[in-house]
Amino acid sequence: METLNLVIIEDDEAHFSLMKRVTAKNFPNASVRHFREANACLKCLDEISPDIIITDYLMPGMNGIEFLKALNHEGWNIPVIMITGQGDENIAVHAMKLGAWDYLVKSADFFSLLPSVIEKVVREWKLEKALRESEEKFRTMFSESSIGIQLYDSQGRLIDANQFCLDVFGISDIQEIKGLKLFDNPNIPDDAKTKLKNFETVQYETTYDFERVKRLNLYKTTKSESIDIDVLIVQLGLKDKQNFNGYLLQVQDISERSQAKKHIHDLTRQVMKAQECERQRISRDLHDYVAQDLSSLKIGCETLFDNHPEICREIRQRVAELSKILQGSIMAVRNMSYNLHPPGLDHLGLDRTILEYCQSFSDKNDVMVEYHSAGMDDVRLDFDTEINLYRVIQEALNNIKKHANAGHVTVRLIASFPKIILRIDDDGKGFEVKKRLMTALNEKRMGLRSIKERVGLLNGKLRIQSRLMEGTKVFIEVPYKEKKRDSEKNYTDR
Repeated sequence: METLNLVIIEDDEAHFSLMKRVTAKNFPNASVRHFREANACLKCLDEISPDIIITDYLMPGMNGIEFLKALNHEGWNIPVIMITGQGDENIAVHAMKLGAWDYLVKSADFFSLLPSVIEKVVREWKLEKALRESEEKFRTMFSESSIGIQLYDSQGRLIDANQFCLDVFGISDIQEIKGLKLFDNPNIPDDAKTKLKNFETVQYETTYDFERVKRLNLYKTTKSESIDIDVLIVQLGLKDKQNFNGYLLQVQDISERSQAKKHIHDLTRQVMKAQECERQRISRDLHDYVAQDLSSLKIGCETLFDNHPEICREIRQRVAELSKILQGSIMAVRNMSYNLHPPGLDHLGLDRTILEYCQSFSDKNDVMVEYHSAGMDDVRLDFDTEINLYRVIQEALNNIKKHANAGHVTVRLIASFPKIILRIDDDGKGFEVKKRLMTALNEKRMGLRSIKERVGLLNGKLRIQSRLMEGTKVFIEVPYKEKKRDSEKNYTDR
């Protein structure tokens, strides 16, 4: 045992000597202080700070019960063992009620029992002290935390919340929300409640509508505007379902972060839209001016000697070669123009443009691409949706060509109000999704990242499934946002 600072209050010198001998034998590192009467010990407690006190009941002046009362009155929290020669149960009960940790009678086996009692009391005292310090740390963290914290019992009833949490929700009195049931909270999504009941940790972001809270009479609040919050719910003491103690809920007001995120989202969308508009302008200029001028030049070369039969064959052959080079340049310019902005989007619509792109991709590459659509007849989506879906398919097929070693790809585009669903399947070599996403980020590869960003700009959802040697499946859902003559209406889930 570690160093033990022991105090013995005993007016019988012989009895003290025997206790000291037993203590020294069993606790060689113990330091023992002796007092003949309790009042003298009280005056020195600040100086000696004992780990444990052994006190006789009957002593001159203050007896053991009065000593315990004095300790309580002064606020001392020191484990005390009471000893007496009387064996009076009433004294024992009184002493234990006043905080004594144990009670021993001066019987024949007193000195053999004393070491084990001291060891038990010290061990229990240290455990309680550690628990008390841990609770104090938790209480400090709980009360001073800059994150809102709520505590629920095992039945899902709210038992406490810190001040920061009250401030987030505009609650002036904790009693307003005590007893609220976690699983009856309409602001927690149903899928999150299901996970909680299966003893899973849950994290989600949501908008907290105070007007709705007031209409539902959940509690009183000083706030009226909506806020965006991030919520984390974990189970307490969960080693198994039998040891389940309750729930801890952490909440943060992320309204500013959400506004910044939305601002970045809007800026990114504007930048990409500006890029597409510039691509469209450059594409039109290449097609209408550069390609047309090159075509005129080619025709001029081909007809240059129509009225000059005397020109020799070598010169005519040389001009024909130059005309062939011009034809290659014309095709390169037109391909560049098409890649910058597919003209079919403006005239044929998304469905037909994707079909032609998939057929062209199959013709130019050693990959069979099948395209299927449903519900896309006469559908004209807004500019952002059309161009970003087209770019996603373009990027996905290029990725498949470069990395998948696939022989067959299926592209499906479905208009299923209120969503546009895109699915791209290949029979390539596949990959580990999480590992590839991390590698792509570290190596600054833009393929998957570009697809993810474009889907995000459309407020859509992206899911990728892939296994080694089992191909890859890409699932995308974006809101159905149809192009109107005078305005654009955004259809999203309510």
